[in-house]
Amino acid sequence: RSTVILIFDEMSGLSSLASESHEGNQVNMNFIKLFNKFNFNYYPNIFSIYDNTVSSISSLINFNTKLDTETRDESTIASKNYFTEYDVNQNKLFDKYQSISVIQNMHINFCNNMNVKSCYQYNPFNLDIINAKSNNFSKIISIWSLNGSISAKFFWRLLKQISLIDSNLEPEGEKRFINEIMNYSLKKINSKKYDLIFLHVLVPHLPYGFNKECEYKNEISNLNIYLSIEDKIKQHNIERNCVINILDQFLEKINRIENHKIFILSDHGSRITKDKKSSLSTIFAVKKFDAQNSYKLYEMNMHEEFKYLNDE
Repeated sequence: RSTVILIFDEMSGLSSLASESHEGNQVNMNFIKLFNKFNFNYYPNIFSIYDNTVSSISSLINFNTKLDTETRDESTIASKNYFTEYDVNQNKLFDKYQSISVIQNMHINFCNNMNVKSCYQYNPFNLDIINAKSNNFSKIISIWSLNGSISAKFFWRLLKQISLIDSNLEPEGEKRFINEIMNYSLKKINSKKYDLIFLHVLVPHLPYGFNKECEYKNEISNLNIYLSIEDKIKQHNIERNCVINILDQFLEKINRIENHKIFILSDHGSRITKDKKSSLSTIFAVKKFDAQNSYKLYEMNMHEEFKYLNDE
């Protein structure tokens, strides 16, 4: 048996601002269909206590359920690694397990815990690890931008704007290669080597870029800053639907899914506005080893429920 935790960054929940539109209501129905299909307990009215990633996730993994500044300060530090923003140095969740596989982005490094036996961090320099393909010109310009000068950043942005390159940088590259990342994660789950598989991806985080066929397109991602609130909500719902499609395919491929406890959640909401329904409404669902599908309608604190479910 193993536990699988899948964190989709900036994913709005079922009671979010995005869910109030016609398209958002359809997304909710698709989520519920997905959760019912795979026997998940789901939470239509659950909220994060933080609207930023580092505070929210550091509190989750240390089972803190109340607003404070101490948990973040004590459990995370600015990383000395050029390609990582924060290192986690206190992780009570990971302390509960013996063999952990981490799949992470470049924002937060979870891999310093002694129980982590396999660590993959999205790396635009080496896409072969996840079997992702990118043309050499896009790869060179993206790497030059990451390591280079203001001029390098300018040329990367210009070439991306006129669609001469596809960005391999984060989060665009991570969204372009999300299927490859999920397939890599699936191999870790099906290997039976780990009692915890922990994934944190910057999907559906800004910049939005998926079309309705869930292909990540430059022309959509380039000008997000100019979208109206209404257009951001519409595009965020397209991205949420794409996550549903990704999860559906992913869960279908897990060997003996009944032997896995699986969490699907987000750190916070879309933050399209500062309103609670936008910034704090999160997706949250869990498939237990032996429980039947159910849902809880009353308003809940995501951090409290995550702690409770991990104490069972």
